[in-house]
Amino acid sequence: MAETTTTSTVGTIGGYSIVRREPLEALEGSFLELEHQRTGARHVHIECTDDNNAFAVFFPTTPRDSTGVAHILEHVVLAGSQRFPVRDPFFSMTRRSLATFMNAFTSADWTMYPFSTRNAKDFMNLLDVYLDATFFPRLAEDSFKQEGIRFEFEAPEDPKSGLRYKGVVFNEMKGALASPQAAMQRAVGKALFPGLTYEHISGGDPENIPDLTWQKLRDFHAVHYHPSNAYFYTYGNQPLEMTLEAIERNVLSRFERIKVDTEIPDVARFKRPTTLSEVYPLGPGEDGTKRSEALIAWVTVHTSDSFRVLAMRVLSEVLLGNSGSPLRKALIDSRLGTAMADGSGLQDDYREAVFGAGLKDISAGDADKVQQVVLDTLAQLAREGVDPEQVDAVIHRLEFEKRERSNAGFPYALKVLFSCLPSYNYGGDTYSALNFDADLERLEAERKQGRWFEDLIRAELLDNQHRALLVISPDPELEDRQRKRELERLGLVEASLSDQDRQRIVADALRLKADQDAKQDLSVLPTLGLDDIPMKFDPIASESLAAGAARVEFYPLPTNGVTYLDIRTDFAVLGPELQDLLPLFSRVLTQSGAAGQDYAQIARRIAAHTGGIGAAAQVQSLAAVEDFVQSFIVSGKALDRKLVPFVELLGDLMARLEIDPPRLKEIIAETATRLESSLANLGLQFAILLAQAKLTSEGALNERLQGIRMLHVMRDLAKLGENELGDVIAKLQTIRNTLFTQGALRIVVTCEESTVPQVRELLMQLVSALPPSDADGIPAPKPDPLDPISEARSAPVPVAFNVRTFKTIRYTHPDAPALLVLANYLRDTFLHRELREKGGAYGGFAQASTGAGFFYLGSYRDPNVVHTYEVYDRAVRWAVDSPIEPEALKEAILGACGDVDPLESPDIKGRREAVNRLTGFTLEERERFKQRLLHVTADDLARVSTSYLAGGRGVQATVAGAELIAAAQKERPGLFEVVAPV
Repeated sequence: MAETTTTSTVGTIGGYSIVRREPLEALEGSFLELEHQRTGARHVHIECTDDNNAFAVFFPTTPRDSTGVAHILEHVVLAGSQRFPVRDPFFSMTRRSLATFMNAFTSADWTMYPFSTRNAKDFMNLLDVYLDATFFPRLAEDSFKQEGIRFEFEAPEDPKSGLRYKGVVFNEMKGALASPQAAMQRAVGKALFPGLTYEHISGGDPENIPDLTWQKLRDFHAVHYHPSNAYFYTYGNQPLEMTLEAIERNVLSRFERIKVDTEIPDVARFKRPTTLSEVYPLGPGEDGTKRSEALIAWVTVHTSDSFRVLAMRVLSEVLLGNSGSPLRKALIDSRLGTAMADGSGLQDDYREAVFGAGLKDISAGDADKVQQVVLDTLAQLAREGVDPEQVDAVIHRLEFEKRERSNAGFPYALKVLFSCLPSYNYGGDTYSALNFDADLERLEAERKQGRWFEDLIRAELLDNQHRALLVISPDPELEDRQRKRELERLGLVEASLSDQDRQRIVADALRLKADQDAKQDLSVLPTLGLDDIPMKFDPIASESLAAGAARVEFYPLPTNGVTYLDIRTDFAVLGPELQDLLPLFSRVLTQSGAAGQDYAQIARRIAAHTGGIGAAAQVQSLAAVEDFVQSFIVSGKALDRKLVPFVELLGDLMARLEIDPPRLKEIIAETATRLESSLANLGLQFAILLAQAKLTSEGALNERLQGIRMLHVMRDLAKLGENELGDVIAKLQTIRNTLFTQGALRIVVTCEESTVPQVRELLMQLVSALPPSDADGIPAPKPDPLDPISEARSAPVPVAFNVRTFKTIRYTHPDAPALLVLANYLRDTFLHRELREKGGAYGGFAQASTGAGFFYLGSYRDPNVVHTYEVYDRAVRWAVDSPIEPEALKEAILGACGDVDPLESPDIKGRREAVNRLTGFTLEERERFKQRLLHVTADDLARVSTSYLAGGRGVQATVAGAELIAAAQKERPGLFEVVAPV
């Protein structure tokens, strides 16, 4: 590639025209926009020095029904292709690669296939597999039946055992749609976009998925997965010519340009607002009196217009971004509900952006009152003016996001793609969306003319009649009705079956099972070798300095002008009653008033001067012994030029926190509401924590802080009135006074080297404002493990999360590497096939927590309970008795090496290194562990399986729908004890 220049040029690379080339100063690189001359395929490349190279290809996919065709196609596309005709090349590549990210996504109107990796050979391997999968998939009928939908008898070989629907996506969507969030998303699509693709559920509605046929799936692929409808993205330091040549050779040379109609028209704007209601499932016996939501939502600007989207994003953040924002505050202060409704804020994943605001935990009859609060507040702001300081705070946050290059959550390489995706997808100026300085300058110029945001409120909200009042309400009979409709539909089908039809269904099931059991020739897939694994970890320099009585570890790293602070203190001195309040204290600390300012003023200071402040209690395992560190950590980040107000703010929160009953009541209510509405997504977490709590003190403490016990504590607190919160406030202040003392603090700073002296001086001031430490602080007794009975908890979900957990050994033990390899081996060679391919669960896996000394087998969004535990029994026998092939062992080792060497960015490196040193996961121990991984043998896997998993060891925990639990009890009495609902 030609050397990066600072001016736009136009030229060609291979068969591509360079439509645009611009500098990207923030990334010290260039933006290239290309178009393939023959097919019309579009390509955006971000040329920069980052060695974590990324690739993605996405296709506009516009379903016209809710059969889930786009989503099921995403699954089937990854189930074998022309060059790689194996049953599951995507999952096979996860164990033949060191990818830092591999996945696929189906959105409302596009389907994407992204990956990233730091290994150049790996990049080309994955590129070959992704290209062949997307453009030349086999689309086998059996893959459609396995991943999408099929008929099968309850006992597959018995045509009299009752007809059932089976399919991975079918079961996945049962779980995915069983939440208020999903109901709200359905309502937004149906109410605001009638007649367009958004009124359908692209993931698929289980009531409509059975209407999809294999031929309709093939037809959808033929229309949508063509280069003329393809958008490519690459990022990093990989030579672009090499990537383009591979795409040309393997794909584009085999196609000609065609006309693909995936255009989504503007929605016909309403002449008057509308209303729509949706329901979501509620568990048996739960009180649904105040469990409704109301959202007022508008269709606003085109998401292809980066400037208008920027303006709406700023407005949305001003209105709702923090607890001091005027619309958010007005809604919470109304006391009609407890938390912001799902869908609140700006959603730019439609062709036209949606803005919404509303409340959770309302009475359904109060929906109109919620709407009036929203409209009255907007009218007042349009009339009296938007606070310019709040606008400045939002613009500061945008500047922070632009400056920060973090791999936390997602690789930064893909965050860059998602930041410009709407413009790229909908025909806007992709470069402007990435390099928004020009848009920001224009916005600042518009503000200076006066009343810009007031006029925007009027134009896009108050005077915009394309508005809907969406009401989401609980329905305790919904799951039962859905199950009965499914069984009635199946009954009608079964009644119409001839004997020949029944035998065909049996034959199909047996053939599919035989194919799932058949040995795959994975030699056709590219792979890395063990000699491709980097064995050394980069050492991270640090400097330990004192700040008064506190110890500070500085990690000087290139952070691009951002400073990260982690202030750690030990919560072991707190008794059990106070430890139960730590999850609440974590929220109270950053959402209350302090130093004479109320919570709204503190929220504005956080927004104006930081990139965010958070707090959490963490249990950190020791590497060598069965023990743990109990850390309460306050974390924050800020631009270097904001260091003074940033550290002053931290000092005010830690030394001068003020908690008043009305605000505490709001925080408790909002926290409890968010937990309740997230139960459909918390099932696996709760099951894992519950099982681990039965084995060790560490597990019991983690369950107290993050599991079902934490949920129950929040529920109990939510029942208290404001006048009953005095004792809670006193305990929260006791926690603060106990934790935040001068000698108790251990502070980790990740920053530019030039910033160290200033940060140290500021931290000395912060520490001096705290009381001296109590030398007599005695650690409280550690909690005892819970009763080791096998346990089931019911939740309002139509699927199950099944976990069996074993107690093993710590990281430095010689067997620990073998257990990590075993987890990869069991997941890839056995559990994925038995639980997902055969059983229809969305996920089946094994994991070795070598830090905490746990090994667990788990299933996610699983239609089975008894069958899954039988699979766990067979999995252990499989590891002990079945021969382990050298290639499978190598892949398991490769996957384990990837597990212990995750992608990090400067913000993560300092924090992780500090924790590693605290807990004994030193660089030397980690390198020793990685070397041991390379020497794990097949005999080692059989040995550790026998030593730690076999012989009836382990405890079980299931979180599932009540019907599934009852059926499991009937099928296998004594499988578990049914305890109170989650």
